[in-house]
Amino acid sequence: MVKQKINPNINDPIENLYIHVPYCHQKCGYCDYYSVVKSPDYDLFLSGIKKEWEMTKSYIQKHNNRLAPLKTLYFGGGTPSILPPKILKNIIVFFEQEIGFDPQIEMTLEVNPEPQGQETVVAGIESGINRISLGFQAQQDELLKKIGRIHLFQDFLEMLTLIRKNRLENISCDLMFALPDQTLADVLKSAQTLIDLDIPHVSFYSLDLEENTPFYKKYHQSPELLPSTAEEREMYYQLLKIFEKNTYHYYELSSVAKNNLYSRHNTNYWSTRPYLGLGPSAHSYFNGIRKGNIRSIKAWLDDPWQNAEFETIDLELAMREYAMLVFRQAKGFSVKEFENRFRIKNPFELELESLIKQKLIIQDQTENRYYLSKQGLDFANLVFMEFL
Repeated sequence: MVKQKINPNINDPIENLYIHVPYCHQKCGYCDYYSVVKSPDYDLFLSGIKKEWEMTKSYIQKHNNRLAPLKTLYFGGGTPSILPPKILKNIIVFFEQEIGFDPQIEMTLEVNPEPQGQETVVAGIESGINRISLGFQAQQDELLKKIGRIHLFQDFLEMLTLIRKNRLENISCDLMFALPDQTLADVLKSAQTLIDLDIPHVSFYSLDLEENTPFYKKYHQSPELLPSTAEEREMYYQLLKIFEKNTYHYYELSSVAKNNLYSRHNTNYWSTRPYLGLGPSAHSYFNGIRKGNIRSIKAWLDDPWQNAEFETIDLELAMREYAMLVFRQAKGFSVKEFENRFRIKNPFELELESLIKQKLIIQDQTENRYYLSKQGLDFANLVFMEFL
């Protein structure tokens, strides 16, 4: 497609770090993220993070990549709030010394609303955590039990109170829809609850039946036990409607925010900017490669680099992934931004023309920018596939 093969963004500074904490008290039936439910050795995990970092730093220095003070640091999992307070503090202090933090860093901790995590949450906030992604999923206790969550709505309220008592307001919550026996009224009640609680960021996503999960085995052959595709789409559109009606800004396929408190870390992913990922199953993207860590604590501890998988991201693949991911965002695909980013004339005129004919995207000719249409929201995967 293009003569130039080298990705011009190959030496962009690395300013974003993800740390995967692979431990849970209980595995949810729908979850495919790597985690284990057994007695964890937190000190060994901490040593593994530092070991992987030293190997990563050596690679970065060898290839003349640039590390910049971190603009985002994200603790995901698993259940990061399961970490002992001293381990979480140690990791934060370690990377502040090793890399440095931008004065406006966004530092996120995923939190399950369990009493065991309260001390860690307070310690995290004291150590610099300034954004919390708090497990919510649904307001109805019977639905929470059905999907295998071990918290109830009251536990969520208690954790929210603790967070706000410690003067942290940048809070995100996940809301799930198209769950077994869930109605549209249930979904809207959950959404209204988050609105009434003044949660500034909400990510909402439908149940996805991932292979090798209990839910896949239970529902894959019995889809009639789940809301229909039409019901699922109606839930999605009604969620968009209720949030936009209440001053939330839709900025990504499954995310709304107000007061400009969008997820800077995730926006970095959707903009294909470099990031580091440490921990078992974590991914990194820098220096024109994508590194995927093995989904095994033992193998990761043995050698986090030798046991990882690597993929070279050349210019063409980088451009295609960029086009696909910016269409996830409400801002859409800007020809000017693309050409400035890759220093090449837009090579996707045929793809864009095809998507317009299929009525999956619309064009703002004034800005030469393309967005998903309403039909494109329904069939977003068809848009993404056009670039793969």
